[in-house]
Amino acid sequence: MIRNVIFDVGYVLIGYSWKEQFLRFGFSQEEVARLAGAMFGEGVPDGSRPLWEKYDCGEVTDEEIRAECLARYPEYRKALEWFFDNPSDWAEVLPDMADLIPLLKEKGYRVYLLSNYPDRLWACHVAGQPFYRWTDGETVSYAERCQKPEERFFRILLDRYHLRPEECLFLDDRAGNTRQAEALGIRTITLDSPAARLEAAKKLREMEPVSAGS
Repeated sequence: MIRNVIFDVGYVLIGYSWKEQFLRFGFSQEEVARLAGAMFGEGVPDGSRPLWEKYDCGEVTDEEIRAECLARYPEYRKALEWFFDNPSDWAEVLPDMADLIPLLKEKGYRVYLLSNYPDRLWACHVAGQPFYRWTDGETVSYAERCQKPEERFFRILLDRYHLRPEECLFLDDRAGNTRQAEALGIRTITLDSPAARLEAAKKLREMEPVSAGS
């Protein structure tokens, strides 16, 4: 029986519009894709870790990642300065998932967050959101110095809150993360398309209340 619902945050509860803003700065789709790849993963040389992965794990500071990005990509200075100076302008709550958290709580489920996220942006994007006060706990990469899809990252959440894997449902937008969760015995939903989100929202709305004695 499911008793606990675990949400990823990025592209599950929070969406991002910085790419659209970069296009408005006049960059081409190709230029935006190149920058995104260099920062977030694709196009990084073999054996190298993306800057953002290090940032998520608290291995570089806000100042260091900003300086590194500006040094590597001076042609994007205006856009990058906007990006780092105005993080609240390019993040927004995705209500199709976030609005279900109070409903799940009312039904007796415990709700947890499991996310790769840097400290400053967690405070800006997540901690002040209405859905956040409904959550029962969290495991965030900046605090743990590890991240999904590492097995130990999942185990931190399970151990910290004494959760049984078979009683958990995990929602994430990346199949690699849900596969790792499944390997630990956690049920999952991969939110990798609009259709998958619609189906997941329906499933969550229709979940039966948790009985305290069951």
